[in-house]
Parts: sequence; structure tokens; C-alpha cells
Amino acid sequence: MFFKGKTKFNFRLIDFKNKQHKSDILLSQTKCNLEILPQGIMVIGNFTEKDTIISMLKSEIQSITIVRGKETVDTFHLSPMHILSKFGVPNHISQYVKVYPSEYKITETQIVIKCSEFQLKLTTGGNKFEKLLRTFKKNGYSNELGLIEKPSLNLLQYNT
Repeated sequence: MFFKGKTKFNFRLIDFKNKQHKSDILLSQTKCNLEILPQGIMVIGNFTEKDTIISMLKSEIQSITIVRGKETVDTFHLSPMHILSKFGVPNHISQYVKVYPSEYKITETQIVIKCSEFQLKLTTGGNKFEKLLRTFKKNGYSNELGLIEKPSLNLLQYNT
């Protein structure tokens, strides 16, 4: 018998509204995962004792909005991240050589999926934006996809 550990959930369902725009409080703040397939999207989590999957066929999905979190860059002049940024390396790559954790932060990414029957609002870590975008486009959701990027704040520009 194989050992099966706890499932790691990468998303949090923060809002679920049905046709009448009523929120289901039982589903709010539930940890879950998102499966994006060409045929549809599944949200998998422990919602109730009976229901563990919320499924949406591609034909039911009206729109998908991905909201990128606010990016904050607060480096110092001799930081490796700052030096790479001056050479034109994007922040999402140069963040891996930061000295202090506070040098680069992104607030959480939100995903809003509107269907004919209901609307879902999920959140995940801010660094998952690019991967989500690629996955949605790869599976054929370019027409339904809407993007909102919050402004980037580079605090080093204010220090000079």
C-alpha cells in the first residue's frame, strides 16, 4: 500500500454566486485546485460532504478574468536584483537573486470565472499569473480571457 499524503491546494475559492447573485457562504474561503482542460474547467476541493468538484463546460463559460496582483520592487543600489534590472532583466526573473525577501513582492492573483449558472472568484499566489495565462491560452480560452494588471511600484525610483 502506498502512502498518500495530504493534497496541496494552490487556490482559495473566495466567492461563489449562483444565478440569483446570492453568495454561498459554505463555499467561501475553501482551499481548492483548478484543472484547466480544453473541454472545460474543474474546481476540486472539499466543499461539502457530497460535493468535491465544481465543473464548467467550455460552452457554459462566458468570461474568465485574471487580475494580476500589485508588484512592489524595493531593492538597494548594490543588490544583485537591482543590477540585473538595470541590465534589462525582467523583475520576475531577477527576483531569484534578491538578498532580502522584501525586495520583490506581488500580491495575490485573482481569477473570476463567469458562467451561465454561477460565478466563481478564486485567489492564488501572485507569482502564478504567467503560468495561469499560458495554461488558459494553451487550452483554447483566448476568446473568453480578460486580463487586468495592477500597477507596478518601483520604490528605488523614488530614492534617487
